[in-house]
Amino acid sequence: MTAEPIAASPPAAAPRTALRVLVVDDTATNRQILAVFLKKLGYAVGLAEDGARAVAMFAAEIYDLVIMDVMMPVMDGYEATRRIKALCGDRWVPVVFLSALDKDENLVAGLDAGGDDYLPKPVNFVVLDAKLRSFARSLALHRELEDARRALQRYHDEREAENQLAEEIFEQLMQRRDLADPSLHYWINPASNFSGDIVAATRAINGKLYVLLADATGHGLAAAISVLPLLTQFYDSAGAGVPLGRIIQRINTQLRASLPVGRFIAAAFVCLDITCSGTELWLGGMPSALLIDAGGNVVRTIAAGNLPLGIDDIAPDGAATEALGADCPPGAQLVIYSDGLIEACNAAGEEFGQARLRAALAAAPAAQRFAAVQEAIYAHLGTAAPHDDLTLVIIDLPAKAGD
Repeated sequence: MTAEPIAASPPAAAPRTALRVLVVDDTATNRQILAVFLKKLGYAVGLAEDGARAVAMFAAEIYDLVIMDVMMPVMDGYEATRRIKALCGDRWVPVVFLSALDKDENLVAGLDAGGDDYLPKPVNFVVLDAKLRSFARSLALHRELEDARRALQRYHDEREAENQLAEEIFEQLMQRRDLADPSLHYWINPASNFSGDIVAATRAINGKLYVLLADATGHGLAAAISVLPLLTQFYDSAGAGVPLGRIIQRINTQLRASLPVGRFIAAAFVCLDITCSGTELWLGGMPSALLIDAGGNVVRTIAAGNLPLGIDDIAPDGAATEALGADCPPGAQLVIYSDGLIEACNAAGEEFGQARLRAALAAAPAAQRFAAVQEAIYAHLGTAAPHDDLTLVIIDLPAKAGD
């Protein structure tokens, strides 16, 4: 192939981004003219005499743009372009075809092969310069976006690794042997990776079973971190058999000192004695607890009479707790739950509510009651995702003395 005459003189040299351009042409004169032109404009240039050589050079070195002849021996420009594009992976490397073939089907074939633009021969250097400027701007923007994407991916991967570690730490802190007590049934369904609700349980040296359901402001990692300070205090004090009211006072004092303004923790504390009459309950900022009989019917609704923890001081002698007393029928259970459970909305915006909770409790025998409430929640939500953590605790209460 003979060298094609140029249609316009090359423009004067101007500072350019130092892009690496691969020129592919089987005519030495054409390669030389393009190389001189590109170098005067500040580009680094590689030269290949056919498509096969171009593919080999592209695989060995990094090029930012390719100027590709079409009709060449060994391997034509279309096949070379397809192979170069396959080597690029996610990296965008524009390919500009130069050819004396000016039919529409030649242009379409070049674009189908992966080409990004087309210039006819003889080469108009003014037009080529303009196209190179345009590609340089597009490449710079593309590289900036890629850098931002990679930085965002690194950030995401780092956060995921940190979240995984945090989840493992939380899991280790939460999992205690006494959570498997046969009288305790609990379920936590977090709205995000981390739950702001926790359930804790421990059996004291005096045999009493202490149970805690805590619900921090909000949900997610911030809420989960908020509940951490009370866990150590709860396990240490309850394990030693400290009276329930005194445990609550200690935890409240700790939270008052550690939580920022506007953060608080709703909580339910239960201390199970060997008899129902000795079982204590304390509710602070929680929905009403339900005392149900063996048939799942509510025999008493116990409203929260206290503020959430972390808002106001509690007297040093401890919080006032409530004894379940003579209200416990045989086979009684205590039901406590977070507000996220009864406020869970379906796609129509309807809350699950107390009525559905009571109906689910009454519709199943004691052994299946916990699962029945879960099934009712899922049926109510349908495809809707809960906006808050869902937590349910059902405790089998000991019989009254003399039963």
